[in-house]
Amino acid sequence: MPLPPLSDLHPNLAVSAQDTMVSAGAENEYFEIGQKALQLIILAGQLCNKPHFTNILDLGCGFGRVLRWTRAHYDYAKITACDLDPAAVDFCQEQFGALGAYSRPDLGDVTFPALFDLVWCGSLLTHLPLAACAVAIDRMAEWTTEDGVIVFSTQGRHFGTLLARGHASFAENVDVNKLLAAFRSNGEAFEPYIEDATRSYGLTLASPATMGSRLQKYPNLILRAYLEHAWGVQDIVILYKKRGYFEPLL
Repeated sequence: MPLPPLSDLHPNLAVSAQDTMVSAGAENEYFEIGQKALQLIILAGQLCNKPHFTNILDLGCGFGRVLRWTRAHYDYAKITACDLDPAAVDFCQEQFGALGAYSRPDLGDVTFPALFDLVWCGSLLTHLPLAACAVAIDRMAEWTTEDGVIVFSTQGRHFGTLLARGHASFAENVDVNKLLAAFRSNGEAFEPYIEDATRSYGLTLASPATMGSRLQKYPNLILRAYLEHAWGVQDIVILYKKRGYFEPLL
Protein backbone atom coordinates (compact mmCIF):
# COMPACT_ATOMS: atom_id res chain seq x y z
CA MET A 1 0.00 0.00 0.00
CA PRO A 2 1.63 3.30 -1.04
CA LEU A 3 2.21 5.95 1.61
CA PRO A 4 -0.04 9.01 1.25
CA PRO A 5 1.41 12.23 -0.19
CA LEU A 6 1.55 15.15 2.24
CA SER A 7 2.56 17.95 -0.09
CA ASP A 8 -0.38 20.14 0.97
CA LEU A 9 0.46 19.92 4.67
CA HIS A 10 2.19 22.87 6.30
CA PRO A 11 3.41 22.03 9.82
CA ASN A 12 4.98 24.43 12.27
CA LEU A 13 8.70 24.18 11.48
CA ALA A 14 9.95 25.80 14.68
CA VAL A 15 13.03 23.96 15.98
CA SER A 16 14.34 24.20 19.52
CA ALA A 17 18.00 25.11 20.01
CA GLN A 18 18.06 22.23 22.53
CA ASP A 19 16.93 19.63 19.99
CA THR A 20 19.88 17.26 19.50
CA MET A 21 18.05 15.34 16.75
CA VAL A 22 18.66 18.09 14.20
CA SER A 23 22.03 19.33 12.97
CA ALA A 24 22.80 22.59 11.22
CA GLY A 25 22.47 22.05 7.49
CA ALA A 26 20.51 18.81 7.96
CA GLU A 27 17.12 20.31 8.72
CA ASN A 28 15.53 18.75 5.63
CA GLU A 29 16.41 15.24 6.79
CA TYR A 30 14.97 16.03 10.23
CA PHE A 31 11.67 17.21 8.75
CA GLU A 32 11.54 14.32 6.27
CA ILE A 33 11.80 11.67 8.99
CA GLY A 34 8.99 13.37 10.91
CA GLN A 35 6.85 13.48 7.78
CA LYS A 36 7.55 9.80 7.11
CA ALA A 37 6.31 8.97 10.62
CA LEU A 38 3.00 10.67 9.87
CA GLN A 39 2.69 8.75 6.61
CA LEU A 40 3.19 5.50 8.53
CA ILE A 41 0.61 6.56 11.13
CA ILE A 42 -1.90 7.27 8.35
CA LEU A 43 -1.08 3.86 6.85
CA ALA A 44 -1.70 2.29 10.26
CA GLY A 45 -5.08 3.99 10.36
CA GLN A 46 -5.92 2.56 6.95
CA LEU A 47 -4.88 -0.95 7.99
CA CYS A 48 -7.01 -0.68 11.13
CA ASN A 49 -9.94 1.14 9.49
CA LYS A 50 -9.27 4.22 11.62
CA PRO A 51 -9.22 7.32 9.39
CA HIS A 52 -9.39 9.67 12.39
CA PHE A 53 -7.63 9.83 15.74
CA THR A 54 -8.98 12.19 18.39
CA ASN A 55 -6.75 11.44 21.38
CA ILE A 56 -3.09 10.83 20.55
CA LEU A 57 -0.09 10.02 22.73
CA ASP A 58 3.42 10.78 21.46
CA LEU A 59 5.57 8.72 23.82
CA GLY A 60 9.15 9.95 23.76
CA CYS A 61 8.07 13.07 21.89
CA GLY A 62 11.40 14.89 22.04
CA PHE A 63 11.09 18.41 20.70
CA GLY A 64 8.32 17.53 18.25
CA ARG A 65 10.12 15.84 15.37
CA VAL A 66 6.93 13.83 14.72
CA LEU A 67 4.41 15.72 16.81
CA ARG A 68 4.56 18.81 14.58
CA TRP A 69 3.31 16.58 11.73
CA THR A 70 0.56 14.81 13.67
CA ARG A 71 -0.62 18.21 14.90
CA ALA A 72 -0.78 19.57 11.32
CA HIS A 73 -2.70 16.54 9.99
CA TYR A 74 -4.93 15.75 12.99
CA ASP A 75 -5.52 19.42 13.80
CA TYR A 76 -8.72 18.58 15.72
CA ALA A 77 -7.07 16.03 17.98
CA LYS A 78 -5.97 16.20 21.59
CA ILE A 79 -2.27 15.30 21.52
CA THR A 80 -0.26 14.48 24.63
CA ALA A 81 3.50 15.04 24.51
CA CYS A 82 5.32 12.72 26.92
CA ASP A 83 9.08 12.71 27.51
CA LEU A 84 11.66 12.49 30.29
CA ASP A 85 13.01 15.88 29.23
CA PRO A 86 10.75 18.60 30.69
CA ALA A 87 12.14 21.19 28.24
CA ALA A 88 11.04 19.00 25.31
CA VAL A 89 7.54 18.58 26.72
CA ASP A 90 7.28 22.32 27.39
CA PHE A 91 8.39 23.12 23.84
CA CYS A 92 5.73 20.82 22.36
CA GLN A 93 3.10 22.51 24.51
CA GLU A 94 4.17 26.00 23.49
CA GLN A 95 4.71 25.39 19.79
CA PHE A 96 2.25 22.65 18.86
CA GLY A 97 -0.61 23.02 21.31
CA ALA A 98 0.08 19.67 22.96
CA LEU A 99 -0.87 18.60 26.44
CA GLY A 100 2.25 18.01 28.51
CA ALA A 101 3.11 14.90 30.50
CA TYR A 102 6.51 14.51 32.15
CA SER A 103 7.56 10.88 31.94
CA ARG A 104 9.37 8.71 34.51
CA PRO A 105 12.38 6.42 34.08
CA ASP A 106 10.04 3.51 34.90
CA LEU A 107 7.01 3.69 32.61
CA GLY A 108 5.17 1.60 35.16
CA ASP A 109 4.95 4.78 37.21
CA VAL A 110 3.31 6.81 34.42
CA THR A 111 -0.46 7.28 34.32
CA PHE A 112 -2.84 9.30 32.16
CA PRO A 113 -6.38 10.55 32.88
CA ALA A 114 -7.85 8.98 29.71
CA LEU A 115 -7.07 6.29 27.17
CA PHE A 116 -5.70 7.04 23.69
CA ASP A 117 -6.94 5.90 20.30
CA LEU A 118 -3.42 6.28 18.90
CA VAL A 119 -0.10 5.72 20.65
CA TRP A 120 2.98 6.65 18.62
CA CYS A 121 6.35 5.66 20.08
CA GLY A 122 9.33 6.39 17.84
CA SER A 123 12.99 5.83 18.77
CA LEU A 124 12.32 4.76 22.36
CA LEU A 125 12.27 0.97 22.44
CA THR A 126 15.37 1.25 20.28
CA HIS A 127 17.34 2.50 23.31
CA LEU A 128 15.90 0.72 26.36
CA PRO A 129 17.04 -2.43 28.20
CA LEU A 130 15.02 -5.48 27.23
CA ALA A 131 13.03 -5.59 30.48
CA ALA A 132 12.12 -1.92 30.06
CA CYS A 133 11.01 -2.60 26.47
CA ALA A 134 8.63 -5.26 27.76
CA VAL A 135 7.21 -2.78 30.31
CA ALA A 136 6.81 -0.16 27.57
CA ILE A 137 4.73 -2.52 25.41
CA ASP A 138 2.63 -3.49 28.44
CA ARG A 139 1.96 0.15 29.23
CA MET A 140 1.16 1.15 25.65
CA ALA A 141 -1.37 -1.68 25.53
CA GLU A 142 -2.91 -0.49 28.81
CA TRP A 143 -3.05 3.15 27.67
CA THR A 144 -4.81 2.33 24.39
CA THR A 145 -8.58 2.30 24.12
CA GLU A 146 -10.62 -0.47 22.53
CA ASP A 147 -10.27 -0.28 18.72
CA GLY A 148 -7.18 1.87 19.23
CA VAL A 149 -3.90 1.72 17.33
CA ILE A 150 -0.30 1.43 18.54
CA VAL A 151 2.64 2.26 16.28
CA PHE A 152 6.20 1.91 17.54
CA SER A 153 9.67 1.56 16.07
CA THR A 154 12.37 -1.04 16.69
CA GLN A 155 15.85 -1.75 15.39
CA GLY A 156 16.15 -5.13 13.73
CA ARG A 157 17.97 -6.91 10.94
CA HIS A 158 18.67 -3.79 8.87
CA PHE A 159 20.18 -1.89 11.78
CA GLY A 160 22.14 -4.96 12.84
CA THR A 161 23.44 -5.34 9.30
CA LEU A 162 24.69 -1.74 9.32
CA LEU A 163 26.55 -2.44 12.55
CA ALA A 164 28.01 -5.69 11.25
CA ARG A 165 29.26 -4.00 8.09
CA GLY A 166 30.80 -1.11 9.98
CA HIS A 167 28.52 1.50 8.43
CA ALA A 168 26.92 2.86 11.59
CA SER A 169 29.12 5.66 12.92
CA PHE A 170 26.37 6.52 15.41
CA ALA A 171 27.27 3.40 17.43
CA GLU A 172 30.84 4.37 18.27
CA ASN A 173 29.99 4.67 21.98
CA VAL A 174 28.59 1.13 22.26
CA ASP A 175 30.31 -2.27 22.44
CA VAL A 176 29.09 -3.31 18.99
CA ASN A 177 30.73 -6.75 19.04
CA LYS A 178 29.02 -7.65 22.30
CA LEU A 179 25.69 -6.28 21.04
CA LEU A 180 25.86 -8.30 17.81
CA ALA A 181 26.96 -11.47 19.59
CA ALA A 182 23.92 -11.33 21.86
CA PHE A 183 21.66 -10.51 18.92
CA ARG A 184 22.91 -13.53 16.98
CA SER A 185 22.34 -15.80 19.97
CA ASN A 186 19.06 -14.47 21.30
CA GLY A 187 17.38 -12.50 18.52
CA GLU A 188 17.40 -9.43 20.77
CA ALA A 189 20.08 -7.50 22.60
CA PHE A 190 20.84 -4.31 24.52
CA GLU A 191 24.13 -2.57 25.17
CA PRO A 192 24.33 0.70 27.14
CA TYR A 193 26.13 3.75 25.88
CA ILE A 194 29.62 3.76 27.37
CA GLU A 195 29.10 7.19 28.94
CA ASP A 196 25.81 6.18 30.62
CA ALA A 197 26.65 5.38 34.23
CA THR A 198 23.13 4.09 34.87
CA ARG A 199 23.45 1.48 32.08
CA SER A 200 19.80 2.16 31.28
CA TYR A 201 20.13 3.83 27.88
CA GLY A 202 21.92 2.58 24.80
CA LEU A 203 21.19 0.58 21.65
CA THR A 204 18.60 -2.17 21.42
CA LEU A 205 18.13 -4.76 18.68
CA ALA A 206 15.09 -7.02 18.23
CA SER A 207 14.51 -9.37 15.32
CA PRO A 208 11.05 -9.60 13.73
CA ALA A 209 10.74 -13.15 15.04
CA THR A 210 11.62 -12.19 18.60
CA MET A 211 9.31 -9.19 18.58
CA GLY A 212 6.52 -11.33 17.14
CA SER A 213 7.08 -13.85 19.93
CA ARG A 214 6.88 -11.08 22.53
CA LEU A 215 3.55 -9.92 21.11
CA GLN A 216 2.00 -13.40 21.29
CA LYS A 217 1.21 -12.92 24.97
CA TYR A 218 -1.34 -10.19 24.21
CA PRO A 219 -4.68 -11.78 23.19
CA ASN A 220 -6.13 -8.28 22.67
CA LEU A 221 -3.45 -6.99 20.25
CA ILE A 222 -3.59 -7.82 16.55
CA LEU A 223 -0.33 -7.47 14.65
CA ARG A 224 -1.48 -5.58 11.55
CA ALA A 225 1.99 -5.02 10.10
CA TYR A 226 5.67 -5.44 10.76
CA LEU A 227 7.59 -3.28 8.31
CA GLU A 228 11.34 -3.80 8.13
CA HIS A 229 13.55 -0.78 7.39
CA ALA A 230 10.48 1.44 7.11
CA TRP A 231 11.42 4.53 9.15
CA GLY A 232 14.97 5.68 8.67
CA VAL A 233 17.06 2.69 9.76
CA GLN A 234 14.28 1.39 12.01
CA ASP A 235 11.44 -1.11 11.68
CA ILE A 236 7.80 -0.24 12.35
CA VAL A 237 5.24 -2.32 14.27
CA ILE A 238 1.51 -1.61 13.86
CA LEU A 239 -0.93 -3.06 16.39
CA TYR A 240 -4.72 -2.91 16.64
CA LYS A 241 -6.41 -3.43 20.02
CA LYS A 242 -9.47 -5.65 20.16
CA ARG A 243 -10.48 -7.17 23.48
CA GLY A 244 -10.55 -10.97 23.52
CA TYR A 245 -9.74 -11.28 19.81
CA PHE A 246 -7.40 -14.23 20.37
CA GLU A 247 -7.52 -17.05 22.84
CA PRO A 248 -4.48 -16.89 25.15
CA LEU A 249 -2.95 -19.97 23.56
CA LEU A 250 0.69 -18.90 23.57
